Amino acid sequence: MWPLNKYFLLFVFFLGVSTVSLAQESYFDSLLIEEIKVGNPVFKPVLGFGLGVFNFYGDVNDNFRNFSAGRTGYRFNVSTYIDKKHLWKADFFILGGSVTGNERTLERNLNFQSKILSLGGMIHYDFFPMVDIKKVGFSPYIEAGVGTLQFGAKGDLKDQNGNPYIYAPDGTIRNQMDEIAGRDFSYETDLRELDLYGEGKYSQFGIMFPVGIGFAANLSKRVSMRMGTTFNFTTTDYIDNVSSKSMGVESNGHLDFFSYSFVSIHLDLFSPPEVKTVEHLFAEFEEDDILVGDEDNDWVLDMADECPHTPYGVEVDSLGCPLDSDMDGVPDYLDKEENTPFNAFVDEQGQQIPDSVLIEMLKPGEAIDRADLDYYLLMAREEDKKIIDRPVGVPPKFKEFDLDNDNYLSFDELLEAITRFFDFKTFLSLKDIYEMMDFYFIQE
Repeated sequence: MWPLNKYFLLFVFFLGVSTVSLAQESYFDSLLIEEIKVGNPVFKPVLGFGLGVFNFYGDVNDNFRNFSAGRTGYRFNVSTYIDKKHLWKADFFILGGSVTGNERTLERNLNFQSKILSLGGMIHYDFFPMVDIKKVGFSPYIEAGVGTLQFGAKGDLKDQNGNPYIYAPDGTIRNQMDEIAGRDFSYETDLRELDLYGEGKYSQFGIMFPVGIGFAANLSKRVSMRMGTTFNFTTTDYIDNVSSKSMGVESNGHLDFFSYSFVSIHLDLFSPPEVKTVEHLFAEFEEDDILVGDEDNDWVLDMADECPHTPYGVEVDSLGCPLDSDMDGVPDYLDKEENTPFNAFVDEQGQQIPDSVLIEMLKPGEAIDRADLDYYLLMAREEDKKIIDRPVGVPPKFKEFDLDNDNYLSFDELLEAITRFFDFKTFLSLKDIYEMMDFYFIQE
């Protein structure tokens, strides 16, 4: 069991390493690829195909009709932009299918089916400047145009055996044997040739004026969809074989028209891409001031520069700080005294401060740092020895600090007294401490 687990862990390890390597390689490869938007893309014609339903409005109509129920129709489109702003399209189409009408009442029983074929063109206007299709996903449009119309009306007047339907006064359909029968909806009779109403050989050609409205949506860069309805107004009244000139049948006295409700898909197969992909041999990065900025131009990046705003031209170390050869705290470019002794007190210009000046600066009565106290006491004592030479014994109130009983207050013993004072381990006052310090400087 253990060897299997070991091999499994090795497999997972190498799989993870290879996955990370591939991911890194893919990331770095992507840095070499740049997508550039084409400034003035050339758009080629777009092909479209749609399916929908026809609904007829004429002298002979279906008892029930709506935009979603009707006869199937189809439309082929070839569209292209005709303006620079891409608002207007020229849309050439082929429309085909059939329209029907079936009236069934006690007084009137008429039916027809007419094949429709139309070729034409429309002007298509998109509203996407007012409704941004990229944000909301769709845009309304309107269209209008003109086309030819070819049709031919046929009727379902006979049953499947070739016998004519008999419409009885009770509303039933019967056959020659006076038996109840039903229609087979097979439109077998050419109504123009039958000339039931005295229209004669009327023309089966006309002109059609489509007017439509709908919505367009982009499914991808090269695929779009339309959904809408077109009302096709015609110049003929014979699509249903009944017109205002017909005899023996009632007409509404208006020209025929029909609607086409559809959904269509449009493919842009030939236009060059709007975005061009360029593969570079090396990647170009924009400089980030946070990462590669060097505000004082001292060749040390700001993110690692411990001494920002160094004057231009001043020599610096690896941390970006000006050089200080004698390490006196004053950089060389401001230091007026080179090679100052190590740990010597210097002024702002790097010049050593004399001991007498230091004593004056650190005279008693002023608070000083405990770290500077040793240096002050030694320097003050040396100076006072040059001025005064009076032998005295240790005063009684300081006798407790004469630890070696030699009647002499040494520097270590004085320092012990001061330490006890700051640690609150003596009853001496601050005035007594100053007096002890004065005694220390004047004793032999």
